[in-house]
Amino acid sequence: MNNILLKYMESRFQSKIIDPKKDFFCEGPVVTISRECGCTAINIANIIAEKLTEKTGKRWACLTKEILEHSAKELNLTPEKIEYVFNSKEKSTWDEIFAALSSKYYQSDRKIKKTISDVVQGFAAKGNCIIIGRGGVVLTQNIQRSFHMKLHAPLEWRAAQLQKIYKLSTNEMLSYANEIDKKREILRNYFNKQALCNTVFDVIYNSKNLSDEIIAEASIHLMELKGVLGKQIVMG
Repeated sequence: MNNILLKYMESRFQSKIIDPKKDFFCEGPVVTISRECGCTAINIANIIAEKLTEKTGKRWACLTKEILEHSAKELNLTPEKIEYVFNSKEKSTWDEIFAALSSKYYQSDRKIKKTISDVVQGFAAKGNCIIIGRGGVVLTQNIQRSFHMKLHAPLEWRAAQLQKIYKLSTNEMLSYANEIDKKREILRNYFNKQALCNTVFDVIYNSKNLSDEIIAEASIHLMELKGVLGKQIVMG
């Protein structure tokens, strides 16, 4: 199923470039979901995708690991070789030199991040997708038919949600949540060239107080009010 979705999105991504002299290109619509560690986004994304597919008559897709997989494919690398970027790690100078000398498929940190940026923007431009994390909120700010949400909640509540998955102590989960949040912030700030402000989001939800269904329904309603699902903006 995952391979089918990836191939479907790849076919749309590869056909995104249109000669402006011959045709028009409409960017979006796209939804991005940023979240604090412990606030689950995938179920919300799936609900929104299902409802928007029914509402618009066009298939909507949720993208997270697909971005990693497509970026790796563009670079002729395995996903494992570039995953470190999403963990906000960088190669040392010696690691860069050794990798360049030992592999004909070597790619620099900058090249990897540039490819990830291009892939995210390519999927977003074609539209009808929901991008979870991956710097999506920063990389799609120039798309008018876009909707950006953030999920947050008290740290203690998020740690309790993580405990249900990892079965570790409260203190361990508190530390883990803080660490992941910092890594995600570093990646967003890299793409943004500076610290990211909450004003880039259209709405911020408290995951502790709102169900996934409520968040999904509210988001679709706000998208309609904002005009994200309305008349296409023609880029020519």
